[in-house]
Amino acid sequence: MTVNSAVLIRVDTGQMIPTYAMSMTLDVDSWTWGFSASVPGAALPFVLSNTHGDPVVVQATINGLDFRFALSPPARDRSFISSTIRLQGRGLGAELDAPNSAVRTFGNTENRNARQLLDDILTLNNVPIGWDIGIFDPLDWAVPAGVFSHTGTYISALNAVVGAVGGYIQPHNTDRTLDVRLRYPKPAWEWSTVTPDFEIPDAVASQEGIEWVDKPLYNRVYVSGQERGVLGRYTRSGTAGDLLAPEVIDPLITHADAVRQRGRTIISDTGRVATVTIKLPLLAETGLIKPGAFVRYLENGNEHLGLTRSVSLNAGLSDTYQTLTLETHVEPV
Repeated sequence: MTVNSAVLIRVDTGQMIPTYAMSMTLDVDSWTWGFSASVPGAALPFVLSNTHGDPVVVQATINGLDFRFALSPPARDRSFISSTIRLQGRGLGAELDAPNSAVRTFGNTENRNARQLLDDILTLNNVPIGWDIGIFDPLDWAVPAGVFSHTGTYISALNAVVGAVGGYIQPHNTDRTLDVRLRYPKPAWEWSTVTPDFEIPDAVASQEGIEWVDKPLYNRVYVSGQERGVLGRYTRSGTAGDLLAPEVIDPLITHADAVRQRGRTIISDTGRVATVTIKLPLLAETGLIKPGAFVRYLENGNEHLGLTRSVSLNAGLSDTYQTLTLETHVEPV
């Protein structure tokens, strides 16, 4: 039995904000959490920014899990007998994106590796801006001086680096820390050998759905850098490599390790893909299952093993649940 609890407070004042409902979402293509909530109209003074216009930062605690969000200006719905405030916000990573982050030009005047490039991006005049890189899953690779050049916000520059090898950025729930994950830590055709991070029996899931998509059956791709890059070929093992995907060109493909990781991403995203949606409670045994976890789900005796691609967490007056989407592959891939 799980006893649900949900609390929302304003961080700078400690003021508790009464809520009717809260929800938050995260997926592999989003580098920060999305947040929404509905609160009584009387709570309006608690969610307005100060005279300097600084965003209001709130902390949501759901079944003991903490999250922090920067709120957008609120909106109010009012009827004859009631008033409701609609809140929208994003995780603290919103600081790294427009309009909070100015457009800058980033580059590397010295030889660096990719991990060092990320640290360099998170500086201003060689002074750290208060954000750190936590987990870095990709194999690091060397980037010669003068190869990296990007104009944009902090987060767009970070995404340009990690995206070169098929990576994505995942935020910490409450801290100014970003993790770098690989979209395909193992090739899709080897997932049957993976030990899942979570096992979910169908008795736990209150709702599920499956959608199938057939993608091209590519088994080989050429991945190339530019002026100072390398050209490499990635082929699915055990195949003739006779079905070529469109060539990929990225200036940060400067090492064979970069070729392999980007190629794995392209050739893994092929064949018949089944997207499985599961709604389940926020259990103490699983916690919140974020994107990037391998999950085995049993449904009427049928086994689905895949990677989580998104999660949404919903907390209402009477129910709290999370909804996962899993990417699973059905041969041939």
